[in-house]
Amino acid sequence: MSRTLEQRLSGRVALVTGSGSGIGRAISIRFASEGAALVINDVDEKTALETRQMIEKLGKKAIVVKADISKSAEVEAMAKEAYEKFGRVDVLVNNAGVSGIPYKLIDLPEKEWDEVMAVNLRGTWLVSKVICKRMLKQEPLKISTLLGKVINISSIAGKTGEQTVGCYSATKAGIIAVTQAMARELGPKITVNAICPGFILTNIYLNKEEVVMAGARIFENIHTVGEIPLKRIGQPEDVANVAAFLASTDSDYMTGQAINICGGIAFH
Repeated sequence: MSRTLEQRLSGRVALVTGSGSGIGRAISIRFASEGAALVINDVDEKTALETRQMIEKLGKKAIVVKADISKSAEVEAMAKEAYEKFGRVDVLVNNAGVSGIPYKLIDLPEKEWDEVMAVNLRGTWLVSKVICKRMLKQEPLKISTLLGKVINISSIAGKTGEQTVGCYSATKAGIIAVTQAMARELGPKITVNAICPGFILTNIYLNKEEVVMAGARIFENIHTVGEIPLKRIGQPEDVANVAAFLASTDSDYMTGQAINICGGIAFH
């Protein structure tokens, strides 16, 4: 059922990392639907351009910046391009991430640990560091006293420590800690919140043999749809709905929070 969206983000500029597909694409499209201009980032320029086309069909402005968020020089270049084009970034969504290959921690190759840490945790910190320094120098929009908002995409795995994805869980727990520390450090000028998705149907799963859609099974021996109170796998739009709220003035009195979007499979 279609509905008319509010224009809560009109006049705002949002930078969404990893927005070439999945949750990042859904958030970018939702933000554009609510009036925002977008900086679309991904390591895959082709998919990022596809996201831009979708946004331009909505009549909104968008640029694509290819960058590896684990590399500081590329993050600096991305920030420079965003500010040269739009003059400001009002909302930063740290979405880019990798799941890694399922291993027990005692069997996990060191290289795999380093790669997941570099993108998920180091990348979130690097982009936040570079963008927030610029946010602190910009003037607030008339609709809010805040200078900007940061939304970090964590996971319910960051609250539980899931077996066979312990490295991924560690990075997502780290993102929650980074969120809480930055919320204290950047308040009252910038709010920082995290979203903790449960099992969301994106290519992070579809590219893996662990997903068997016929049986709706994700990460073998961990969870099934039957264990989710709402009895379905989440969609990227479920996360985008909450991201739009956190990006808007409706959430101006929220900071340092880690919000579960999981169909009820986690209550902490």
